[in-house]
Amino acid sequence: MAETATPPTGGATGWRGLEPASLLINLLPDLWRTVRSGWPLLLAIVVGGGARSAVDLGFLALFLGLSLGRTIIHFLTLRFRLNNGKLEIQSGLLGRRNRVIEPAHIQNTELVQNPFHRVFGLVELRIETAGEGGAEGLLSALSVADATALQNQLRRSPGAHAEAGAGHEDEIEHNGLVEVLGYGVSVGRAGAALVVYGVAQEWARQFQPTLLQSTMARPGAGFVLLAVFVALGYVYSVGSSVIRYYGFRLFRSTDGLRTESGLFTRRRVQVPAGRVQLLRINETVLRRIMGYATVQIETAGSNTAAVQQGAPRGAASEAMIPMVAQDLLPETLDAVLPGYAQAAPLVWQPSAQLALISSILRGGLRWTLLLGLFGHFIAPALGFGRMDQLGGIGLLFGAWTGWRDWGTAGWKLTSALVLVRRGFLSRETALVPRSKVQSVHLLQGPLQRRFGVWQVHVWVAGGTLVTPEITEEDARRIFGALGGESPLSGSPPRSGQPPSPPGTQPAQPSS
Repeated sequence: MAETATPPTGGATGWRGLEPASLLINLLPDLWRTVRSGWPLLLAIVVGGGARSAVDLGFLALFLGLSLGRTIIHFLTLRFRLNNGKLEIQSGLLGRRNRVIEPAHIQNTELVQNPFHRVFGLVELRIETAGEGGAEGLLSALSVADATALQNQLRRSPGAHAEAGAGHEDEIEHNGLVEVLGYGVSVGRAGAALVVYGVAQEWARQFQPTLLQSTMARPGAGFVLLAVFVALGYVYSVGSSVIRYYGFRLFRSTDGLRTESGLFTRRRVQVPAGRVQLLRINETVLRRIMGYATVQIETAGSNTAAVQQGAPRGAASEAMIPMVAQDLLPETLDAVLPGYAQAAPLVWQPSAQLALISSILRGGLRWTLLLGLFGHFIAPALGFGRMDQLGGIGLLFGAWTGWRDWGTAGWKLTSALVLVRRGFLSRETALVPRSKVQSVHLLQGPLQRRFGVWQVHVWVAGGTLVTPEITEEDARRIFGALGGESPLSGSPPRSGQPPSPPGTQPAQPSS
């Protein structure tokens, strides 16, 4: 059993292992992953008559044996310790793996406690760095006291001797059940519901044509079925949001940010101070009507575990605030990313005038193709006898949304931040600290070349910020202000110093 003593900050501790209960806690998820990857073979066994022959029993035993063997080897071989403030992890039987994680490189840590963990009083510690495509440090079954103490040790700078848990925390955001339900409704699953509806209708047309004809012969049956599928999509969206974000809280301290959320599985994410690379503010039409916005917090980590576990949209962010009231949004953003208050009130620089034409063309084409793709299935349910009627509506609606997208788009530079806003139906505002900028790219596609507009891609370790379509002059100003020498036509910067937009200063070196 793992030791319970709190590790010291300096020196080296003895090697420690996982709790014995991890054998059961890790076996079930591993077995599920094995079944998910080998479901075609299991389906063939079931369809072929079940596990009655020796061959069938052998395959089932192989599935169980692989999961059990991996779990036992993981428990017996995984060891970790703190050595001069660095976390060392060893694992593997035939192929040994040794990792050293420096606190200065940690982007965020996460404590996960599912129902099985709670039964045994344990927790899982995940450590994200910028170096891998997932959790570089994963300690799947520690006592709550050990995991919390280790997390507190790692979140402090090397050489710090503060007591574990020291430091006052301020709660800056809390989402009750009503806000979480609103988030689930605003996410929605209407598109996925339409896909399922179309697949189900096509399956019935191929294998149950009589049933389909008798059902659709009833007045309004197609519309009712479509409404049922859309409603089921929203039920799934709301349910998954409540499961993941119930009881959400966001805290701020001198050490950084901390979030807590989850109905059955509680997650506690710690983002050290200065690790925020990118903020995304998502405001769908429904959220704007409700007076809320969603804020995604990105670091240089690559939190892929949330995606692999089927989390709701946006959960791949290292931390996310499901719902923030619009009137409290500036205060919350300044608490998460100091310096935002200097940018308010936002006076957006517009996109290029000629970009209106390309935006209308893209919007019309997108919605015409979208309704053309689903129109074969949903046109009868909506009462449209001919496809050209639905296509015409898609063209007009797409042109209107393209016009509104162009009017919404904008950009702004301050001495500390790069800000971009795009989209109308689903509006997104992205904020990047200028000190985090890694590289700046200027891109121009075929349609953009035709209208003489450009887009600037600003790369940071946590993602990419893309400006709307802007003029060549604006693109050169942004590119130069962020530290590059513009390759575009025009007068070069004097004395190697790129020009800066009014009211800004050249960017500081990237970090």
